[in-house]
Amino acid sequence: MKIRNILLICLFVFLLAACNLPGSDSESELIPSETIQPDLEIPTATEGQPVVLPSATPNILTVPPTDPDRIAFDFVDLVCSAEWSNNANYLSCPGNLEDIDNGYVGTADHTVLEGMISVEAPLVIGLPGKGGGGGVGVGLFGHYPPLLVYPGDMFRATIACQGDAACELEFSLEYFDAWGKFQDTSWSWKHQSGDGPQEIAGDLSALAGQTVDFTLVLRAQEELSNQWGVWIQPRIERDPGAQPLPTQEIQPTSQPDDGDSTPGVISGMVAMESAPPYLTDLGTGNSSPVAVVFFNQDDGTYWWIHTSLTGHPYYQMTVPPGNYQVVAYAHGVDIVPYVSAGYTGQNPSCGKNLKTVVVPSNGKVENIVIADWNWTCGGTAYRPAKPGGVPLP
Repeated sequence: MKIRNILLICLFVFLLAACNLPGSDSESELIPSETIQPDLEIPTATEGQPVVLPSATPNILTVPPTDPDRIAFDFVDLVCSAEWSNNANYLSCPGNLEDIDNGYVGTADHTVLEGMISVEAPLVIGLPGKGGGGGVGVGLFGHYPPLLVYPGDMFRATIACQGDAACELEFSLEYFDAWGKFQDTSWSWKHQSGDGPQEIAGDLSALAGQTVDFTLVLRAQEELSNQWGVWIQPRIERDPGAQPLPTQEIQPTSQPDDGDSTPGVISGMVAMESAPPYLTDLGTGNSSPVAVVFFNQDDGTYWWIHTSLTGHPYYQMTVPPGNYQVVAYAHGVDIVPYVSAGYTGQNPSCGKNLKTVVVPSNGKVENIVIADWNWTCGGTAYRPAKPGGVPLP
């Protein structure tokens, strides 16, 4: 019995020792994972993961500066060396924001563009004068000092509408040649609200060797108010190593070339002494401004201007060469929407037919007096209806 008990004890001790032996290489030890379930709170960002805060001005237009050695002509620096007009009367530079009916031009180093986009760069800010009629007419025109153009010269800028007002504008670079004739060009870019800032460029190599007066032009394409436009860094760039061509010899001509479409100027006044009394009896000694419309008899187009822009009752307008009839329109009374007066070539005049005015290319026609109101003698002579796109002042 004792021997049996001793054997049982020995067997128990052997089994106990076997249980405590280390496992073999093929038996992996179970080690609790060091990965801890994440807390419900988001961990703080480390230096390797910076927190990006929203910008206070998320819409910023970055305009890289131009190498000064490449700028041959800076339209911003020379803005008030230019002669500015609305094609009817001259504008001061910089303009007066309290008096913008005739148009406005000025410079700035920062502004807010369409889409609330902020920009910091040299800027020319412009507002076309009130008027209309198409490609030639009232707008904003900056006639700059002369420049000798080199081969490879490039005009560059970024254009945009200013602020959040609706606008539809045409930005153009035009010029007066060495003969002093105004030249329309293909360097024209239409822009409207929502297009966003637009980079533009024009290769001026075709003018290399010529000395020309460049003109920045801004025209309103629709009858919208406060159509402010912005030229961002308008400049002419030139390779610092460029060499000028021999200057082209000027050969003046006594007659314009056939088919010359250089605009001419027509000017005169509206005779108010024979106008309906309510247009002159204002108690101020002044008379009511009127709209003067120039009807092109060759192609059916028209141009117009308010005499308030040119010093009522006088007017002046630049139009393409052609044959024109000139009519003034003023407010009517009661059920009559407007009254009209026409140029008949006579003064005084009443109930006479309109006389055609011939505007030559690059010429001037002056002293066109609009005197026949029909009203004075109850005349019924033909007067074209006022175009719907022409507002009364």
